[in-house]
Amino acid sequence: MELTYSTANQTNRFIRGEGRLPELAQWLIWIFVSLSVSWLVYSFTFKAIAGIPVILIALPIGVALLWRTDIGLYLMLLLAFTISVFNRLFENIPMGIAMDAIIGVMMCGLLYRAQYHRNWFAFRTPISIAIVMWAGMNIMELLNPVAPSRTAWFYVVRPAVEYMMLYFIAYQTLNTPAKLFRFFYCLIAFSIISALWGIWQATFGYFAWEYNYVASHDLIHLVFNYGRWRAIGSIGSPSQFGIIMAFMCVCCLSLAFAATSFWKKVSLWTATGITGLAMVYSGTRSAYVIVPIFLIVWVVLSKNPKMYFMLLLGGIAMTIIIVTPSNNYHIQRIQSTFQPSADASYQTRAKNRSMIFPWIVNHPIGGGLGSTGVWGQRFSPGTFLANFPPDSGLIRVAVELGWIGLFFFLYLYYRVIIYGSKAVMKMKNTNYKSIVAGIIGGIVALLIVEWGQEVVGVFPMSILFWLVLAILFRAIHFDQAETSQP
Repeated sequence: MELTYSTANQTNRFIRGEGRLPELAQWLIWIFVSLSVSWLVYSFTFKAIAGIPVILIALPIGVALLWRTDIGLYLMLLLAFTISVFNRLFENIPMGIAMDAIIGVMMCGLLYRAQYHRNWFAFRTPISIAIVMWAGMNIMELLNPVAPSRTAWFYVVRPAVEYMMLYFIAYQTLNTPAKLFRFFYCLIAFSIISALWGIWQATFGYFAWEYNYVASHDLIHLVFNYGRWRAIGSIGSPSQFGIIMAFMCVCCLSLAFAATSFWKKVSLWTATGITGLAMVYSGTRSAYVIVPIFLIVWVVLSKNPKMYFMLLLGGIAMTIIIVTPSNNYHIQRIQSTFQPSADASYQTRAKNRSMIFPWIVNHPIGGGLGSTGVWGQRFSPGTFLANFPPDSGLIRVAVELGWIGLFFFLYLYYRVIIYGSKAVMKMKNTNYKSIVAGIIGGIVALLIVEWGQEVVGVFPMSILFWLVLAILFRAIHFDQAETSQP
């Protein structure tokens, strides 16, 4: 059957990224844009004139995102590492709305192409059901009869469910090994830049505009401890910065051991050292837990006897650091991580958990999204849950979504860890295997850290987590596809 180039057919091909818009449609769009800009200039004068460059840049990008989802992924990666910088420089910029728009447009394009080609491969991954169940549980919380605020649910569920969709978008977009490695190395590059920024902050102090932001928002108690400024890099808080640096440090370490090129080895070992140093300078005790847990998981997955000896040496070195008295601030922070009985904040969190446990048992679907923490104090002040500090990611899930929601959350982690662990032991390609082993070791560590601190639910890890999972399962898929070839 001969293909006809009707207006409808050309538009259809354009949405799929296979052609250009019909000439008539292009003229209509430019006429509409011209009239809109003219009206804005007439109505709002200088404000509109300042916004014209934004419109001229944002509109083509927004249209391109329908089929060039790789542009959107790199934009999300950029925003994950820089949005906190924009918030410090220019407050009240609706960056969250921009991110919602980017994800929404990419998801519409993905769903359209999947339906048109009858190819739903991106939604048939080993953890797709687990993600749908977890997203569905978040959506169903709208009907929670004990939830104190429906408005809080809207504010919390919107980014939570949208960010999950990044997994499917990234999995479909990173459909070749070249795209996968390019995106992963870009993630490492952003991490190194942020790490260097954090090292500068810890060594020479914050920039003037950073000091102003911290002081004006009463955040000094979070970033200034025992006479030292904690590194935050380009991330919003020292805790998230430290956890991200620790996660990227262990991923770079895994890649460095598998690299065969001299310069690639040097680059990855340098990245490991830079992100590791930034982790230390963040002063985040939860981040210090990630490295030893990763080493244990990594060595077990490697099934290499030589690695067990290295783990033993690492354990001895860590023990010496923990038990040896020191006046060094950073060493003292590491020591306090593994001596919780001497930490007053840990004791307080432990008491809060024991207090809230009976309440969780009696509320299988929890108290509703946004019923605790900042959102609870904003939308339901004075309630019992609004005054409860959700210092733990697992506790927050159990309180807001109940023990049923906690089951779905842990099931997602279970599917990632178990499937990934089984796959890495069978993988043949060392490059893919190093990526999977590094991510799996980091994910296990994140799950344990979730007990003491919220990780996945806090920006920007709330974005990076789903992107990393897509990298993980794409690497497994590529290895299985190459192995099955004759």
